Amino acid sequence: MDNVDIFRKAASALESGRHVALVTVIATTGSTPGKVGYKMLVFGEGEGIAGTVGGGRVEAKMIDEAAKSLGLPTSRLFRFELGKTPDDEDGICGGSVEFLIETFDETALPLFRELSAVTDRDAGGVLVSILSPGGVPRKIRLTTPEPIEADTDGGLSQEVAAAVKEVAATGNAGIRVSAGGMDAFIEPLAKPPTVILCGAGHLSYHIARYAKSVHFRVIVYDERREYANRERFPDADDIIAEDFGHIFDKVRIDEDSYIVIVTRGHKCDQIVLEQAVRTQARYIGMIGSRQKTRMLLQKLEDKGVPSGLLDRVYSPIGVSIGAVTPQEIALSIVCELVKVRRLGDEAGIGHMTVCGREGTL
Repeated sequence: MDNVDIFRKAASALESGRHVALVTVIATTGSTPGKVGYKMLVFGEGEGIAGTVGGGRVEAKMIDEAAKSLGLPTSRLFRFELGKTPDDEDGICGGSVEFLIETFDETALPLFRELSAVTDRDAGGVLVSILSPGGVPRKIRLTTPEPIEADTDGGLSQEVAAAVKEVAATGNAGIRVSAGGMDAFIEPLAKPPTVILCGAGHLSYHIARYAKSVHFRVIVYDERREYANRERFPDADDIIAEDFGHIFDKVRIDEDSYIVIVTRGHKCDQIVLEQAVRTQARYIGMIGSRQKTRMLLQKLEDKGVPSGLLDRVYSPIGVSIGAVTPQEIALSIVCELVKVRRLGDEAGIGHMTVCGREGTL
């Protein structure tokens, strides 16, 4: 679950008069199941949770502690060492993890409405959580990566102001700072990367579900309204039923975009691919055999599309797992999206010639 969903669910709960506890991983060392920035919401008794901070016994402890804090607004810090013995209930990962638990009542509703809105529209900026165990939670949203001066933005210390600039500039998952008389956790307010599914057939149906489960936004695009609709894709962030010839006039593409071309036929694939390679998308993948790939790429080269642009295409698409069914093929494609997202092109894929890549089909 991404931060947009976490903030939105918190706002929804507060609107209904319920209190919520927000648990955030604010620091780790070594190997840990939960990573910096992981979040989890804990609601009232019997109302469950949303999100995760790594699972296991430690997460269960955080749920218990968060539930105890639901009475009034407060903040608490917890630290666990995970490298004791194989029989230790905290696990044997070998690292340490620190959590921030913040409890909110209806007075925090404007904050979470604002956070969900700015994150959803990708307005950027950073969120500073002032760490004051036992005190009322205090969060400061800073909207710009412009130079930030100490003592002018919510009374930030010089060290915290420097960390804010670093997170704004680099997109670091989060930094824990304790210096200059101030203790804080700084994290980016960024929308998750977006998968644009060009085609809304059976394969896209499964890709959309898998991609959402690993924290991608999903946009579904197809010319056929009977396929591109909310009934088939209830969790998609956007669904567009328009002509493929103008797809990227309708969809914003940037370096956090992942284009997956799985239309109903070769003609539509070529129409989309010719537009896609001219974008700044981080990933462009197209379904099909090597023979189909060679044919379409040759057609585009004959039309004057530079070969350097065509070399960006992942086709055949997906990591090689011997996939046969639509579900398995979709899984292999989403695995490739995650691989590029987490490891980049140089880590095991590289800008190789298209026909030299291993794929699913």
